[in-house]
Amino acid sequence: MATFTWYLQGTSPTTIEDTDKLQFAGGSFGAAVTVSEYNTSTHVESSVGADDSSANTPNNNKYIASGTADWGDGTENLDQIATTEAALKINFSHGSSVVTSNTKFYAYDGTTPATAPTGVTFYAAEVGDSAWTNAEGSGSALAIDDDTTGTSHDYFIAVSASPESVGLKTAFKLRIELTYS
Repeated sequence: MATFTWYLQGTSPTTIEDTDKLQFAGGSFGAAVTVSEYNTSTHVESSVGADDSSANTPNNNKYIASGTADWGDGTENLDQIATTEAALKINFSHGSSVVTSNTKFYAYDGTTPATAPTGVTFYAAEVGDSAWTNAEGSGSALAIDDDTTGTSHDYFIAVSASPESVGLKTAFKLRIELTYS
């Protein structure tokens, strides 16, 4: 059986359940991000609106420019981020040993994978990448390196979002796809 498990990394990882939301926020949980600026904190919001990641001191990755980011130490070259500093860890596991290929990660409108999210600029990078990918819609997805044979595969991804207008962004979901054999 194939399973994806998403984590917001930090002091200890917070599992992102199916009914949870990954919240890109201002300086604290629930704080708005200023239009045309990028998140300064990232949290797991439960289905009832609680901060499930409050005890985790969650990682945050902030887009600065194409090849730079801030993950808590000021502006650094993106290719210097460690796996433990990426906001997201996504695990793909399978009961049998499999090889993964064609793995891609992107944001979309929550309905149609090819459609970019509404009112949000979204960037993603796999740990080791030297530049961010404007990963909006399946046609602009972040390509993730293929994995060798195994029953468990981990993907470490830096993510950052910026609102294009005032207000809650509901047409904004994240997705990972892969082929395995």
